[in-house]
Amino acid sequence: MLLVQIVHRIKKEWQIIVTVLAIYTFYFTLTSINWPQAQRRLKSDREPVVRIKVDDSWVYRPGKIYPPEWYAIPPKPDPTCKPKNNIYFLRTHQTGTSSVTNIFYRYGQENDLKFVMNALKLNLNYPGRINMHFLESAKPAMGYNILCQYSRYHKMDALRIMPDGTIFTTLLRHPVDQFLSVFHNHGIKKEIRNLQPHHNPYEEFFKNPKKLSLMASDNVFHLIQNSMSFDLGLDPLKFTNETAVDQLIKKLDKEFHFVMILELLDESLVLFRRLMCWDLQHMIYVKLSVNNEYSTSISPEIHEKILDWNSVDKKLYDHFYKKLQGIISEQDDDFHKEVAMLKKMNADFWRECYSKVLPVFDGNKIGYTLQDTHSDNRTCKILATDDVTQTHIIGLKQFKDTLPPSDILMVRNHMQNFNKHNPAMLKWADVYKVLDPENAAKLRSDL
Repeated sequence: MLLVQIVHRIKKEWQIIVTVLAIYTFYFTLTSINWPQAQRRLKSDREPVVRIKVDDSWVYRPGKIYPPEWYAIPPKPDPTCKPKNNIYFLRTHQTGTSSVTNIFYRYGQENDLKFVMNALKLNLNYPGRINMHFLESAKPAMGYNILCQYSRYHKMDALRIMPDGTIFTTLLRHPVDQFLSVFHNHGIKKEIRNLQPHHNPYEEFFKNPKKLSLMASDNVFHLIQNSMSFDLGLDPLKFTNETAVDQLIKKLDKEFHFVMILELLDESLVLFRRLMCWDLQHMIYVKLSVNNEYSTSISPEIHEKILDWNSVDKKLYDHFYKKLQGIISEQDDDFHKEVAMLKKMNADFWRECYSKVLPVFDGNKIGYTLQDTHSDNRTCKILATDDVTQTHIIGLKQFKDTLPPSDILMVRNHMQNFNKHNPAMLKWADVYKVLDPENAAKLRSDL
């Protein structure tokens, strides 16, 4: 009897083992089969296989190689050099780029150069990657010359869209003034709900900046901390990574041929004109944004907290400020005479063109009124025109064959409305002078 029970138990255990092995074998067989591939194999007998050809047009291939001297600032002007027309200007936020961009807009239109832009838009998909497919499809026959729209820096995007020999430049500002300007001009107090009831938003913000910055909307979140470094390509997750920060600065030092500093803007522009072989008159500018005085109203404690909060921008700024001073020290004796001449030209130009300064956009921007003697002076008007309007005007010229009538009407309405606040800027009637006669007649009929 005992023997029968033992045999029965062994038989039952073997049945369990065999069943488990069978289930495992079946499961392994199912999971090891690539069903989509198997289905494609079955269809291959009936349908031809279509192979996709890889498009290699997006691979950057340099054409002409320029010598290092092409990208270097000479210690003294070279009267025999020819003007360079290709510029990549990475716009950082609240650093005075509106005035510098106006220089590029004016030079580009005088020389019939082509701008990298989305039609009637001030940015190239900022803060995301620029839309390379659109820019390639809209690329003029002779290629692009100037990029000065808002975008985040990405080296390969820049190389693929700009011609060989392009000069890479940008503009930096002291981190405290830049942060305060961002805070004011981008309405950080309004964007962060917890700051709205407080009379001094800076002190409240720096009680817990990490927490409050996370409350900001997507429109301004990337501008609240180290925004210059963000614009120049640094991932915010690496703000505390000293190695990554050092690598960024080293990379930018190698890839940007010249970095301007707002606190030394006249010196920077004289150096830039020497690099580009431009005339000094091309560097005339007027202020288009308020040079804020908020830094005088903050306490020394807040000043230090701003520097600590924007420690990456401070390191970036300090490096290129020191480098700029080194470049200045290498210039000839006429350099400071040129700087003094530019300052005088700006002062004389302002005095001849404008009679009054007007606050625009809640005091964030600057408008002007023209002197009666210069009411028809186009240069006076162009320099007083904001970057949004300049972008619209250039867009009308560059995309005139593809813009719908509604976009043209939008530009007209914008210019007419904004001209009420900034009488010195270009008027809608002035747009005719930058369009061909056929389009000018069409636009004139809409007035």
